[in-house]
Amino acid sequence: MASESLTLVVNPGSASRKYAIFANGYKWANINFEFVDNKITGKIEHAGQQHPIICDDVNLGTVSYHIMPSLLEHNVISDTDKITTIGIRIVAPSRRFMQDQLITDEVEIALDALHEETPLHIRAALLEIRQLKTCFSGVPIIAISDSAFHASKPARAWHYGVDVALVEKFGIERYGYHGLSVGSVVRYLTEHEMLLPNTIVCHLGSGSSVTAVGNGESVDNTMGYSPLEGLMMATRSGSIDISAALVIRRELHLTDDGLEQYLDKKSGLLGVSGSSDDIRQLLASEEKGDERAKLALDIFVYRVQQAIGQMVASLGGVDCLVFTATIGERSSIIRSRVLNRLGYLGLTYDPEINKQTFEPSEVANLAVDSNKPVLVISTDEAAEIARRTEQYMQNYTA
Repeated sequence: MASESLTLVVNPGSASRKYAIFANGYKWANINFEFVDNKITGKIEHAGQQHPIICDDVNLGTVSYHIMPSLLEHNVISDTDKITTIGIRIVAPSRRFMQDQLITDEVEIALDALHEETPLHIRAALLEIRQLKTCFSGVPIIAISDSAFHASKPARAWHYGVDVALVEKFGIERYGYHGLSVGSVVRYLTEHEMLLPNTIVCHLGSGSSVTAVGNGESVDNTMGYSPLEGLMMATRSGSIDISAALVIRRELHLTDDGLEQYLDKKSGLLGVSGSSDDIRQLLASEEKGDERAKLALDIFVYRVQQAIGQMVASLGGVDCLVFTATIGERSSIIRSRVLNRLGYLGLTYDPEINKQTFEPSEVANLAVDSNKPVLVISTDEAAEIARRTEQYMQNYTA
């Protein structure tokens, strides 16, 4: 690799750290760290090869130390290459964080002030930012908003049924998330002249949401003040009656943080099944007669179907349905179960096409006998973060 100015993309999670290196808009490498058997393991993916990263860290907050040494060790980059910009995904319930911005001390303080509101998401981002400032001293870090795409929602999609004065004072609004993923899909559709006026995007992964896209802009998203609202997910309950949540809090003797941990980490597919949050494992268990696994899958599919109907109502119709993210892209069984009750919307599909395995760079149209495409598209949040980071820096230095 010739001497390059590189952009580092950071996507922090509570159980993993995902990084990517971009050079001139091209993804050069992925670097991932996660807990496996109570140990942190890392790997680099580059040029079709995988390289292990050996580390003895006890928490994910320090793994960024290994990025540059590991890239150099495996000859992924040269010693003349430099990380010149960093973009980090930010999930935060605030109008302030619905725009991309340079991380400053003031921005960190503002983010820290939101820590009690959504501790599971902001904690990881703050730890990562502080570590990156140590590892990459002097390199600008850009906070890339995961909600910015949803800024176009009409007022009716922002509000809960509570006092508007309270909303304005405390920022209790439906911000929506997965904006980077949906933005990536919309960008692809636009660039390939495939974007239709009323498009619904189903981001189905460990976190899941459904977004109504009208003429390329967000009209609504199933997530709200936090990413907990909406669909049932891998370990998140999704929308739940507050009275039911308070019963859980009382009966399990939980603190406020403990209740959020329970609804965010011990519910969803995992909580209902009692065994796994992995769709593949649940499908295998269902086949063996596991009734709880079957129930978990039935709820998941039902909630997705409901959400699609909700987004059709938001748009006043549907012209195109998109499946993306891990489950949406890879699970033909879940796609077929979701689609089996959507014929009334004119969304039909070919079961044989649906069963095929699609490459990440491939876009599949599952539709049959219909002028309404049903698409499978690979989302690329990392590329979207890199693009917006580089765009921000161009405007910032202009």
